[in-house]
Amino acid sequence: MELLHALSVQGRVISALTLRETRSRYGNRKLGFFWAFFEPLAHVAVFVAIFSSMSRTSPIGDNTGLFILTGIMPFQLFNNIVTNIMNGLGANKALLGYPQVMPFDIIVSRVAIEFVSISVVFIFCIALAFYFGIEIKIDNFLQMMAPVALLVLFATGVGMFNAAIMHSMPSYSNIYSALSRPLYFMSGIFFTMDFLSPKILDFLSYNPLLNMVEWFRSGFYSSFDSSLYDVEYTVESTLIIFVIGLLAERATSKKARQIT
Repeated sequence: MELLHALSVQGRVISALTLRETRSRYGNRKLGFFWAFFEPLAHVAVFVAIFSSMSRTSPIGDNTGLFILTGIMPFQLFNNIVTNIMNGLGANKALLGYPQVMPFDIIVSRVAIEFVSISVVFIFCIALAFYFGIEIKIDNFLQMMAPVALLVLFATGVGMFNAAIMHSMPSYSNIYSALSRPLYFMSGIFFTMDFLSPKILDFLSYNPLLNMVEWFRSGFYSSFDSSLYDVEYTVESTLIIFVIGLLAERATSKKARQIT
């Protein structure tokens, strides 16, 4: 009974935090949710323009914009979760003074918001593409969801690990931003794994994000069934990073609750 009561209290806390964060992010800012739609569409527009100027066609399917979208959205999900976990504890420092609110509750609420927001934006973009006559046939929905679930766990692990470092090094967010910037060009947003030379592929295949994007596209496109992404490596690396992040969060949870 005590366990059920504790889970019930934690569930109510997470729900309240999620509602508070949603209102703060989208309710008090007129351009809040508009930016969530505009950002991925802007990325798509830029890459479509680049592809067109180079007379390059989409590696998969007939529409370049749709191809870029299926790379941008998983990457945005990863990047947004990591960034919001890193900044979440500092932004909600006062709430940690309440004994019912734990650092992990804030993390869960922020992950939930990002997942729902990106999902809504992706569905909207797909509906928009369909409205303009772009043929869309999702091949395997479950095959799409598997890498998305791993992506959420992977991003949460990275975010928790980074947040733990930031307790001792507040400027680490700037360092991480600079170090992670190459991931944008190394995670398969505008290419598939078979486009790479064997030497480059041997190096980039260690990037879990690249494997997840390739896996996601294999489920999305009926005309694309890549055999180059490594499911076993992706699962193992995701679980390792998540456990490391969880241990880092546990090790610094008491310090995170200290109000300065």
